[in-house]
Amino acid sequence: MLGVVDDHEAIRVGVAGYAVQESHVAEQPIRVTKVAATVDALIGAGHGVCQIVALDLSLADGSNPGINVYRLRQHGCAVVIYSLADDPATLRDAMAAGAVGYIRKGEPLAKLMAMVRDVHAGRPVICREFAAVVENDREFARNSLTEKEREAVGLYASGLSLEATAARMGCNASTAKTFVDRAKAKYQGQNRPASQKVHLYKNAIEDGILPPVIPGSK
Repeated sequence: MLGVVDDHEAIRVGVAGYAVQESHVAEQPIRVTKVAATVDALIGAGHGVCQIVALDLSLADGSNPGINVYRLRQHGCAVVIYSLADDPATLRDAMAAGAVGYIRKGEPLAKLMAMVRDVHAGRPVICREFAAVVENDREFARNSLTEKEREAVGLYASGLSLEATAARMGCNASTAKTFVDRAKAKYQGQNRPASQKVHLYKNAIEDGILPPVIPGSK
């Protein structure tokens, strides 16, 4: 039921071999039904090949991680990220595209198998590794943005104009724009989109500058 997409043969063979070894003692054996170096190769094997895919985020073909997750989801596969990659933006994109969990390579393979079993059984997946990466990313705003930059981003991203932002901050519009532009540059230095107000709004929520949007709230 498990597929593995990784451009390193040792990983593909290792996961498959561990599953076979574990099957002799596990109450719920996991069968690795397909391994491939790319998502294209896995999908090319046809529908129904696997129910769950362990996916590396950094593949040699240069494919986009979020798109890879989306494509696998479109083919009916649940996706667990199994990767050394821990770039917060990349992980957020993968999770937003529908990945259900993240296990960092180097963790015991038993953890990967446990997550696969949880996904297969429909149990909630507790992804502490992903939460830790996102929390560390929030340190960017606390440690890199100045207090004034945080204030300017929060006001401007919430929908105020530069003039209104400046009025709330007690400065002129030019100064407010400088604070916003500095914040944009710092976000972009972290490979986070920031050119548009919607990007700043998303970043501000992720960094705790603005409260998260709760569906159905007014």
